[in-house]
Amino acid sequence: MSRQLPPLDMHAHVETSVPQRDLEGLGAVVFAATRSQKEFTQTLDRHDQIVVWGLGCHPGVPVAHVSFDADAFREQLAATPFVSEIGLDSRSKVPAAEQQQTFRSILELCKGSPRILSVHSSGRTQQVLDLVEDVHIDGIVLHWWLGTEQETRRAIELGCYFSVNYAMLGKPQLNAIPHDRLLLETDHPSGDRRSSRPRRPGNTHTVEEEIARLSGKDVAFVRDLQWQNLVRLVDQLTLTHLFPVAIQRMLAYSRR
Repeated sequence: MSRQLPPLDMHAHVETSVPQRDLEGLGAVVFAATRSQKEFTQTLDRHDQIVVWGLGCHPGVPVAHVSFDADAFREQLAATPFVSEIGLDSRSKVPAAEQQQTFRSILELCKGSPRILSVHSSGRTQQVLDLVEDVHIDGIVLHWWLGTEQETRRAIELGCYFSVNYAMLGKPQLNAIPHDRLLLETDHPSGDRRSSRPRRPGNTHTVEEEIARLSGKDVAFVRDLQWQNLVRLVDQLTLTHLFPVAIQRMLAYSRR
C-alpha cells in the first residue's frame, strides 16, 4: 500500500467522558472496551469517527454481572460491531458459575448477531476455549492471550484471532501466533504499564517494531498485516456497515 494506515489498537480502556477531539489526537483507530452495559450506554450519544466502543460485561466486575440483562444486551448489539470486554477470570470475586453463565449468554447472543468479540481469559484459558467450541462461534479475538502451546493450537483450530500487547513481548505465545491471526492492542492502562512513553491508547509502535524484528519484516508490513486481518474478520462477519464512516473508508482502502 502506498499510503500508511494508522495504528490499530484492538483493546484499550478509555473513559467515556474523554472529548472526541482528544481521541482523534491519538492518531490511531482504537477499539475501546467497556466493563458493563451501563458504561456502554454512556457512549451512545458520542459521534467518534476513529474509536469503536465495545459493549462489555467484564468478568472481574461483580456489579456488571449482577445487572446483566440479556434482552437489553441483544438490543444494544445493534449499536456496535464490537463486544468487549467479556470472558472469564480466575481471580474474580464473581463466582465461576456466574461468570460462565454470563459469558455463555453473550456468546449465544452473538452467534445470532455476529460481532468481533475481544475475550478476557486470565487463568481460565481452557474454560474459555471450551465455551467457544461448545457455542461454535466466529469472531473471537483472544486478548492478552497466555494459554499453553496446546491451547494456542486449539484456539487457532477454532478460528480465533489474538490481540498482542507490550506485556506479551518475549512470551512464547507470541511466536506461536500465525501472521494471519495477529492483531495488536495496548490494553491501556494495564497492558502498556511498562511500555515506552507515551503510554496511551493507540501507541502500539514498540510492539509493531518487535514483531517486525521477529518476522524479519519492516514495520509497514506489520501495520498492513493488522489491517488485512481486521478486514478479513469484518468481512467474514459482515460488519462494515456498523463502523464509523472514517473507519469504513480505511477498511475499503485496505481491501485494495
